[in-house]
Amino acid sequence: MKKTAIALLMVGLMLVTTLISAGGTQELGFPDPEKSITIVVPHAAGGSTDLIFRALAEEMKKASGTNFIVTNITGAGSATGTNEVINGAADGYMLLGAGTHTTAATMQGLTAGYLELDYVAALNWDPFIIAVRNDKPWKTLADLINDAKSRPGKISLGNAGMGGATGVASVGINLAFSKSFNVTPFNGGADLIASVLGGHCDVGVFSQSEVVANQASFRPLAILTDAHSTLASLASVPTLSEAGYPGITIPGGSFRSIMVKKGTPEAAKKWLADTAEKAFNSAAFQKFMKDNGLIPVFSKLAEFKAYDATIIADYVPILKEAGLYKL
Repeated sequence: MKKTAIALLMVGLMLVTTLISAGGTQELGFPDPEKSITIVVPHAAGGSTDLIFRALAEEMKKASGTNFIVTNITGAGSATGTNEVINGAADGYMLLGAGTHTTAATMQGLTAGYLELDYVAALNWDPFIIAVRNDKPWKTLADLINDAKSRPGKISLGNAGMGGATGVASVGINLAFSKSFNVTPFNGGADLIASVLGGHCDVGVFSQSEVVANQASFRPLAILTDAHSTLASLASVPTLSEAGYPGITIPGGSFRSIMVKKGTPEAAKKWLADTAEKAFNSAAFQKFMKDNGLIPVFSKLAEFKAYDATIIADYVPILKEAGLYKL
């Protein structure tokens, strides 16, 4: 009996050792091979945020052998999808496609947002561009501004939702130019694109990747970052300063990241962060970012938390100046 017990103990120890060396968190049962991991994108399908997380999910699946799926839960400028994650289980099987939209929605009191979320991985920045349909009469940003000032409230300035960073940027632009525009929120980037292309909205604040996807139909007037686009096809688009409007402080781009509900086990967060890092560094995702002019800023876990603290600090004065801060 003693020999049998010792043999069983040795087999058990060997099994645990094998699991730890092979799978990191597999000894804790995460991820369960029978379960899929869902990335909640709080914007409509077809927008830049959606496309980024679909590309990442595919590479995370390849890197891990685990099934990753993307689901779009829209509403309240990203708050509805964010709340879906916050109200779910803290088990690592539901991730939020987070970013500056999460920061903006939290500060506007639309969701508990980053106050109830934890950090997995930071991904990239997507610069903002002011663009119009290419048959509109405005050839430059100055043309647009002068026309808006001559007809206050007549020209609609669209964004992807007031809970997101383009919403904050559009309010900032409107304040900078004496509230000359009719600021109009839409249900995500895809809805904004369709409205501008369909003639229902005059001007949009878009992510650069959205402009890239619709270059044949859009005329970009200004990029909201301090530097030119890294894409050759958009490198000539002027900055706000070059367009004749220096000193305007507004969000210059959209940051994307992965977050989970607070209370998610540390081992699960580490597995997710390591898998995201492998996916981020894959040749396919690196090409996707390069083709879309995305600015890589990868970090994970505690390093990502420290990085996000700087974004939150930058957003406070912008939201307060726009009259949107409610925390």
